[in-house]
Amino acid sequence: MTGPDSLKMSDRVETKAAAIAECPFRIGNTPFRRLRIPLNGQVHEICLKEERQNAFGSIKDRVAWYLLFQARKDDCNLRHVADASSGNYGYALACIGRELGLGVTIVSSPSITAFNAEGIRKTGARLIIADSAPGESSNAARMRVAGETAERTGARFLNQYASPLNPEAHRVWTAPEVFSEGPFHACFMTSSSGGTGRGFSDYLAETPVDTRLFFVEPSGSQAFLDANSNASSPSLPGYGSGRRSSFAGLAHPPDMIRVDEAAVVAAFSLFRDLEIAPVGLSSVGVVLGALEWLSTQTEARRVACICADGAERYLEEFDSRYRPGVSQAVFEACHRTLSPLLGALVPDV
Repeated sequence: MTGPDSLKMSDRVETKAAAIAECPFRIGNTPFRRLRIPLNGQVHEICLKEERQNAFGSIKDRVAWYLLFQARKDDCNLRHVADASSGNYGYALACIGRELGLGVTIVSSPSITAFNAEGIRKTGARLIIADSAPGESSNAARMRVAGETAERTGARFLNQYASPLNPEAHRVWTAPEVFSEGPFHACFMTSSSGGTGRGFSDYLAETPVDTRLFFVEPSGSQAFLDANSNASSPSLPGYGSGRRSSFAGLAHPPDMIRVDEAAVVAAFSLFRDLEIAPVGLSSVGVVLGALEWLSTQTEARRVACICADGAERYLEEFDSRYRPGVSQAVFEACHRTLSPLLGALVPDV
């Protein structure tokens, strides 16, 4: 192919590669923590991709840098950016913006964790908490206020929830990095805002990697698939989504595993007490989904779990916010049931 279109395609490929190669922060090449567990007479390997090891503590570091790299390429005089975030992306964007000397405005919701809210403010970024209008979802309110703020202040609205650069960051960066450590029989993740799931789905659709993709979500989450008919909306801050993702059109449709929120909170408590791995709340849910699938397998399997962030983002509010957010009777029952199962997880040395 020759002509203008081929030049545009070439430029885009070079931009993708440059965004990764020219990243000045310790983002990417995060390690795997390898665990073993015996189930039904088989010993399985569970590989935790620890995105908490990124410079600013989560998988959202990748998206924040990838969007900012393109924004700065488009506008060499860029001075101020604004975007909506439930927490981790906003924290990463604020940290990167501080290092680059950019003004940053983050619009979030009352559900943002204290860790992320305090971290954003400490960078000098402006944090706006958007209240929802009647009938408006918290996500829609964040996006609306972020767009209005950008228009009013002249900031560039990065619009992570709708930007194709969000899933692209995972398609060209996170997913190839994960599967270079394969082979894996299955890969488990939470869909988050949709960009991670869409990026991995697109990568698997265009490569010969033979790995099943699973999204592990609370019962009421509907980012990609309808929630269970009798399930209430997600109740834990920052876990699951009550709206359909802008990236829901998947080329490589995943399987869905639903987990109970009380079970995830109980498992998070056990991960902490048993010192299994300091991963975040949704990441613990991802591991529970992997264990559910592995319990049905009749041969030894090797699986990857994408762990989006670390436990430190939830520990401060665990006893005051997360544990009271679920039925205590169900929490105690899940704790008793999961204790021997999670206690069987051991490092793979």
